[in-house]
Amino acid sequence: MTIPRLFVLFLLGDALCVALHMEISMTRRRLLEGSLLIGGTFGANAAPASAARGAAELDFEFYMRDLIGGNRKEGNIQASAPPAVAPSRTLNGKLLPMLLDETCSVNCIPCQVLVQQIQQRTGQDSKAIALEVEKRVQDLRERSSRSFRSRTPWQDENISDQYYFDFTAYALWRTAADLLPDYLDRDKFVRRTGEVLYERLKAEGLVKPMKSGPNDTLTSLIPATLEVLEVFKSSGFCKDYRIRGDDSKEATDPVFDEFDDESLAAGGTVDCLVSVFEPATLGASLQITGEQSRFGPDFVGCTLAALWETVGVKSSWETFFVDPEYRPNPKDYFPNEQLIQYTLSKK
Repeated sequence: MTIPRLFVLFLLGDALCVALHMEISMTRRRLLEGSLLIGGTFGANAAPASAARGAAELDFEFYMRDLIGGNRKEGNIQASAPPAVAPSRTLNGKLLPMLLDETCSVNCIPCQVLVQQIQQRTGQDSKAIALEVEKRVQDLRERSSRSFRSRTPWQDENISDQYYFDFTAYALWRTAADLLPDYLDRDKFVRRTGEVLYERLKAEGLVKPMKSGPNDTLTSLIPATLEVLEVFKSSGFCKDYRIRGDDSKEATDPVFDEFDDESLAAGGTVDCLVSVFEPATLGASLQITGEQSRFGPDFVGCTLAALWETVGVKSSWETFFVDPEYRPNPKDYFPNEQLIQYTLSKK
């Protein structure tokens, strides 16, 4: 369809008016900034030339690009090339075999929980179910190997390799999704995985047992919570972590305080944010999210929920993926942080 020339001229004239208004506004702003800097230290407080563009500048740029480029729905700017992939980390220690093994057998906790849950629901032989899980995982690995390896190449086909672990976690969770189509069954699988994993961490001496009592508070849970997170970090599962009460608190503030304890005791809810940086399941989680599913691999979230449950704190949570870097191109999205947002309440 041909756009009438008069209409195009009208749009261009409108765009030029917007540009002129922006230039006048920016000139006034520069004059104001200059007057404020007189008598001060010029340069130390001045905005750098590479400062992020404002909303009006970005709006005008995309308005003109879309106008000249044909107003395509997907836009006229291509996504940038992703950052270089870091070499894979090595996962180690007692935690690793609890999470996954080479064949996804019942020796690892999520497979054990999956087999038990299906056996309880269907009455099938557990050995037959375990063989079916292993077969499905292997089939998915064969079909998705090329795609995963092109993005995050692993050094060895070994579960201790971060990217091979990630690739295997994808195959297992896709298998679990096929075998557990009901959302309530999936929630039960996730929570039970966290419960068994937390019990194993205590049994192996990786974390100290929590002794629950009538005077348990959120503040008393802080050491045990950090202990669990440190186990995941020291094993190489994640690069680092951060925990905070909510976005209104500073990074130096305590995770929980006496006001949170009072709120929980009074029947209210308390928020908690846990950031897991570069977890070994990041690629699998993003791939599954891209496939329009929120049932992705997560070991940290369910383990913390199991810890808090032992002292009578109930939790629900949502998982998000965060790209911490400002990128002017809206099509660029390269997250490296898994953000778990909890809502805690008394059981």
